[in-house]
Amino acid sequence: MKRIIKILFLLIIFITYTVLASSGPIKQDSIISCNGKYYGNHGNPVHWHEVVKQDGKWVSVSGETNIPSCYIKKVNEQEKVTFAKCGDGDTARFIINGEEKKVRFLAIDTPETDKNEPFSKDAKEYTCNALKKAKEIILEYDSNSDKEDKYGRILAFVYVDNRLLQKELISNGLAKVAYLYGDYEHVDELKKAEETAKNNKIGIWQENIGDVEDTKEETNEEEENRIKQIINIIVTVLKMLFDLLFN
Repeated sequence: MKRIIKILFLLIIFITYTVLASSGPIKQDSIISCNGKYYGNHGNPVHWHEVVKQDGKWVSVSGETNIPSCYIKKVNEQEKVTFAKCGDGDTARFIINGEEKKVRFLAIDTPETDKNEPFSKDAKEYTCNALKKAKEIILEYDSNSDKEDKYGRILAFVYVDNRLLQKELISNGLAKVAYLYGDYEHVDELKKAEETAKNNKIGIWQENIGDVEDTKEETNEEEENRIKQIINIIVTVLKMLFDLLFN
């Protein structure tokens, strides 16, 4: 009889531990967004629930659910390509599967060359030189990004001889982190590089860039005016010589 009571007591302890371990509040730091819904986990072993925010806290609104697909990390696809043509700072053309295609560098933005923005030529030259000199170029397609943008350009991270070109452009103050429409792979790394460039006032992060450009324009205008004045003086002197000689 004592043995049966002991077994029942141990069984009750085990059931109580199991229930407590598998229940409890949702872990507030486990919340993820997936396909328009929010999910959180708790318990031991960990299990997931759909959640909503109530009074500043995430609470379960469903029974146990499968691990959200967004939580399962996918391996990004990579492929080796051949450089074809330069573009601007954040685009270029490559031979991909026998076809020449335009690639937009994912997660960054460089100054616009067609608007003659400060450092746009520097960014274009940096990208073009890096691609021309590269022994190996690899495109990485992020699993959390569309493969193409609305203009039909392929979206990818670009590796030049095992160096992430996006990071190099940012580190040199020739690009900024931009157009983040998903949880992209290298964003934390790029943001750290951007913060360093900002703190050191490199490239586009220099102070008074607009003033520098205005000064250049003013200098060019002054130079043009000087040339015009010299031409007018030469013309005037020639006229005077002509009048003296032939009148």
